[in-house]
Amino acid sequence: MDKIPVESDSSPTEIEELVETRPERVPLGKQPDEIADHGMSLHAALRSDIGAVRERNEDSCLMVSFASGGHYPLLPFGLYLVADGMGGHDGGERASRLASRTASRYLLQQIYLPLLRSELPPSSASVEEIMRESVLAAHEAVHPPGYSGNGGTTLTIALVLGQQLYLAHVGDSRAYWLVDGELEPLTRDHSLVQRLQDAGKLTAEEAQNYEYRNVLRRALGQEEELEVDTTVLALPPCGQLLLCSDGLCGQISDSEIQRIMTENKGPDQTADKLVAAALQAGGLDNISAVVVEFDS
Repeated sequence: MDKIPVESDSSPTEIEELVETRPERVPLGKQPDEIADHGMSLHAALRSDIGAVRERNEDSCLMVSFASGGHYPLLPFGLYLVADGMGGHDGGERASRLASRTASRYLLQQIYLPLLRSELPPSSASVEEIMRESVLAAHEAVHPPGYSGNGGTTLTIALVLGQQLYLAHVGDSRAYWLVDGELEPLTRDHSLVQRLQDAGKLTAEEAQNYEYRNVLRRALGQEEELEVDTTVLALPPCGQLLLCSDGLCGQISDSEIQRIMTENKGPDQTADKLVAAALQAGGLDNISAVVVEFDS
């Protein structure tokens, strides 16, 4: 119940009149008929493992989920990302760390903080552009003017805002969703092996053992101009999201990922089982997974 400041010597009649005439409060930028019950729930888990071979973990991953309650709830908001660094020594570790933190900070400042100020959410086109800008900001942080290092990183970001899913992607880390028991890739690898497959010069089976399967065509910090893939999708009523580095999706097949995710043991157990499966398959690279369960 709202608390109303009243002078200590006010009479009961004066108090009743104050309550009756008090206007209903409406959030700034919202009219009463625009109020909606945002029933989307988000539950997420994150795992990052060095793997069985590497001496350093050059992956970085992050998850932020906000929920609110009351008569005027905020739009459901979830930010999830995976970055897979490359460059040896601390080059890859530095690149993935800078990229993940720069992009997430940009998105929180441009999208979530305005919501906390009761500003209306941006349009879908604006959010998609902000997603692209966040990756470009991360690219600039990884490779500032005068930087002579060789570090680079992939970056795959998923943003849930209300009933919409926004994706931004560079490299060969991946995003999937599992809906109605079917696993669907939501990103396309920016790799040499993917280009050869698209051209019909390699089969999926040949690609698994191709000598140059780790060569990327796009990565943050590796070129002056960076092209960013962005996608906007209506979020289904329920399902799961998976963001992962190629230490996971490069070690186990999509069918194995689907099998583990359809067991539906919750994000924590699902993430644990995905990492365990990649380790059992050899664990030749760092392994990172962010699993998100959504339900409206």
